[in-house]
Amino acid sequence: MPAERAKYILLWLLKPFSSNDRQYWKVVLLCFIAAATFWLLNALNKNYSNIRTSYPLRFVYDQEKFIPLKPLPEEIEINVSGKGWKLLRKYLMIDLRPAEIVFYSIPPYKYLTSNALRRNVSSVLDGLQLNFISTDTVRFSFDRRIRRKIPLAVDSANIQLDADRIIASPIVITPDSVIFDGPASMVNKLPSPYKIKLPVNTIDRSIKRIVPLEFPTNNELVKANITEAEVSFAVSPLTWQQLLIPPLIKNLPEGKAVRIVPELITIRYGFEQTNAAPITPDQFEVAIDYTTYNPADSTAGVLVTRRPVQVKRISIGPTRVKLLQ
Repeated sequence: MPAERAKYILLWLLKPFSSNDRQYWKVVLLCFIAAATFWLLNALNKNYSNIRTSYPLRFVYDQEKFIPLKPLPEEIEINVSGKGWKLLRKYLMIDLRPAEIVFYSIPPYKYLTSNALRRNVSSVLDGLQLNFISTDTVRFSFDRRIRRKIPLAVDSANIQLDADRIIASPIVITPDSVIFDGPASMVNKLPSPYKIKLPVNTIDRSIKRIVPLEFPTNNELVKANITEAEVSFAVSPLTWQQLLIPPLIKNLPEGKAVRIVPELITIRYGFEQTNAAPITPDQFEVAIDYTTYNPADSTAGVLVTRRPVQVKRISIGPTRVKLLQ
């Protein structure tokens, strides 16, 4: 019996929805819409208190003169009271004015407390009453924004020439400088000149290529007006020759006589073929500095003290000789 009674009640409740008349369903739908509208209007006219919500925040400053060192907070949490209409407009972001924090110069402080923000927020709520600000502290950090022009240069330590090649022309970089834009504390730390690294291991021919500039990966606030530059220079082969030169002794104490072993120094030099006069042995000077004399093994160091301008690379052997009494 209880089961049959429950079934009867359920069928009675569902009976109004079993009609196939389209006009009937239109009436039902309109009734639902009307009921929902009255409910919504009634809810929006009520006063609500202790509503926690987020509210947009905007920093106002001269972006040409100042730059934030970290992302600025975009909203804060507040607790408000007010009519449903005002709360709905806030949630729908209709004609909503953000709370503004205005700076005319770099602030000497790096945060604002909720008490300091209260006046800024209350002035833009428009019909809502601010109970309190839930966000305890808003943090920020600013620096002067500067632009610095730095000349470009090729990292000479990165240039590895083939053993029989030399750079035979000035290194040309186009453009010859880069302009960095960003916080003064970061831009002023950049080296000058700013080095370009050639993406090749060993160079054996003339170069003309576009080279990307390498920037610090941990410094996204600093921007450059270019990301690459063209580097060009000529490379020429060297001609190698060898000579035997008798060395001179410098800084020898007066009245002291020594004998050099060996008596001749081998010079191997590489030079660029030009229309200049031929290279002759008298254009070289090899000297032994007696101040480098080591009594333990009776040796002293050998240096090339003069050579022709067209000689680009040079080696000598031996680099130390014996000085015998």
